[in-house]
Order: sequence, then structure tokens, then C-alpha cells
Amino acid sequence: MSKKEIPQDELPEDATNIVGEKKSKEELLNLDQDDESLNRWKQSLIKENTEDEYGENDKRQVIIKELRVIVKDREDIVFEMEPEEKLKDLKKNPFVLKEGCEYRFKIIFIVRKDIVTGLKWMNFVYKKGIRVDKSNEMIGSYAPQSDPYEYLTPMETAPSGMMARGQYKAKSRFLDDDLNSHLEYEYAFRIKKKWPEEEKK
Repeated sequence: MSKKEIPQDELPEDATNIVGEKKSKEELLNLDQDDESLNRWKQSLIKENTEDEYGENDKRQVIIKELRVIVKDREDIVFEMEPEEKLKDLKKNPFVLKEGCEYRFKIIFIVRKDIVTGLKWMNFVYKKGIRVDKSNEMIGSYAPQSDPYEYLTPMETAPSGMMARGQYKAKSRFLDDDLNSHLEYEYAFRIKKKWPEEEKK
């Protein structure tokens, strides 16, 4: 997790590089004590943090365990994100999307040590070095717990046509409201006219 300066064009549109002072769980709990519904929400977020498999020396607050590409009527494309050495596979082994197919991502992650607020998935897609897409997916606020959380992105449609086909590279970052960067990585994919098994026929 880092708070290094993030390029302005890689920030959410409503974000700023000026970050307020982070509040502890106890301070958050004591805010707006007269608001009963808000207090119930805070109590649901603030849970007892238990020891986990990563140990005290691991300072990470959010650990992305797995990224899945989900296409209807096809097996999920699964990328293990932990340990972080596995992230190299995302860049070296592009996955394939058939043009016009509908797909979505599933993110499986652990939150530990403290509440994370406003977790976002920033995604920047490039073709031949030119940025062709930028997305900012709000995942939400989560309390620490030993069981993984799962988040499904909305369904998207892969672009179609000769100009859309080819190799793409992408840069991704998981960022929270305090501009903590929990994970940064790159991946690659190809858009083709047919699925790989259809090309063999």
C-alpha cells in the first residue's frame, strides 16, 4: 500500500492529491453519534479484526486474491493475483475476447487491519500506445474480515469490427478514498473475430 503521487490523469475525476487526515476506527465510531441509522451502518463495518494467514509483518490492508473474466456460456478465465509474482502472467499471457461478446470481471479480495473506504478499481486501456478507454469502478467500503469479499463489475460489450480487433494493454490500480494505492499491475488481452477454438475449425 502506498501514498506516492499519482499522475493527475490517472485519478478519479472527483479525487484530489490532497488527502485529509485518516481517522481511526474509534474516531469514526464516535462521529455523528446522534444519527441512529449512521451508527448502525458504522457498527456493521467496524468488526473485530482477527489474525490472518499473512501475519503482522505484512502491512497490506487490501489483498487482491483473484481476478476472473466472466463470459456467458464459457468457462471463467481465472488469474491468480497472490502472491504478487503471479501478476507477471497477466502481462505475458493475454486473454482473448470475441468481438461483440458480453463480459464482466469478478474481483475476489481480502480486507484486513482496518476499514477501507471508497475502494475503486481504476483501469486504463491502450492500443498501439494510445489510450482508448478509462474506467473508474466504485467497489465500496469494507470492514476487515478473514473471509474474502467478491465484487462483480457491470456487464460490458467488447467492441466489434476490423479496427477493434488486435492486441490491447491495460494498467490497473486499486485505490481508496485516502488515495492509498493497494495494488498496481498490467495485463494484456486480444479482441478477435472468433474464439480460439472456432479458429481451429
